[in-house]
Amino acid sequence: MDNNQASTEVYRAPAFADFKPELSAPGPTPERLEHLREHGFVIINDFVGNPWIPILREAGRRVTQACAPENVYDVIDCSKGYVHRAGENEPWAIRGLIHPAFKEPVFTEFYGSPDFTGFVESWTGAKPEDLVMTNILLWCNPRKKENRLGWHRDTTWWGTGESYFSQESRQEGPEAYSEAVERIRWKEIQEENEKRITERNGVSMFLALTDDECHELVQGSHSRWRTPLEHDVLLPQSMKDQGVPYTPSWNGTDPLPGQVAIRLKPGQALIRNGVTIHTGHCVPERERNTLSIGWSKWGGPSDEEPAVSDARFAWMLDPAVRDALPHEWMKTAWDRWAARYKLGETLEDRYAGFDIQQIKSGKVVGWQTDLERQAAAAGDKWERYQKL
Repeated sequence: MDNNQASTEVYRAPAFADFKPELSAPGPTPERLEHLREHGFVIINDFVGNPWIPILREAGRRVTQACAPENVYDVIDCSKGYVHRAGENEPWAIRGLIHPAFKEPVFTEFYGSPDFTGFVESWTGAKPEDLVMTNILLWCNPRKKENRLGWHRDTTWWGTGESYFSQESRQEGPEAYSEAVERIRWKEIQEENEKRITERNGVSMFLALTDDECHELVQGSHSRWRTPLEHDVLLPQSMKDQGVPYTPSWNGTDPLPGQVAIRLKPGQALIRNGVTIHTGHCVPERERNTLSIGWSKWGGPSDEEPAVSDARFAWMLDPAVRDALPHEWMKTAWDRWAARYKLGETLEDRYAGFDIQQIKSGKVVGWQTDLERQAAAAGDKWERYQKL
């Protein structure tokens, strides 16, 4: 999905969406909710001027620099998290902020602060003791090359509609991408869209710690049937090659109709519907330092057996994360999340590609179990998805 580019011109989006002063009233006001329902996003200003912002900004800069590839694990042991990396292994998204190995407890403190939990309660009605942990990450910009993600939706709009983990290799055939199947999924997606507005069982946001214009989306694309051009944009090339009908409409570079970059100032935040067609587009010349953070209401215990965690969140299962949480209610929220998952048995279940390379080079890092020790000893002979 990554597309790393070298260019003589610094990219700027063709159009922007900015904060609207008429949406200044805090919380989930009818006006904010209607904007979210109609456009698929809303920009809020609830944290503008908040004293946490400059503290988090500097912590974000330190973490981003510490995760630079030349540092490997010398500054912080980022194998204890999950760092998304672009060309030349430059980080563009960093998970693990609340792990003590990252040495920045300010993220955990803000996550459990009255300022943030009060915001969550205003949107969801949930008090801290009602919450279950979700995820927290830092969006940053690679320092050397432009980095652009492919246009996508944060939902499975094809096949069974079931979500899947980052380490999975899915083998669905063309029938999963037929228009008939897609329309079934789309009806379900629309029903879920309305629940997000009316029930609000959780809230997450992109909180800008410095100016940010990297997140781009197609306004309204969450609530209407996709156009032929958008279908061309979203349909995987492998499915086109296997004969799924589509109308060739896009050259791979032109802006999409309705495309805007969300332009945030420090303390402003984006709340959005992930069903919108969206992308991220960063350049070395403009810093990105934006915190993705949220909480969800706990829905009660599950009767299902724990599932292998998505590799992006495997680090959260470390008891050291729980031990570092400053409040008992946060430990309870962690317990509720952790009860649903278990650690996978392959390197791919636990790590990003950079860390797998480091382990195969002989470093015993991350979870430091027999899996890591044997893989480090085997080096390149250790196969993909190999178990003990």
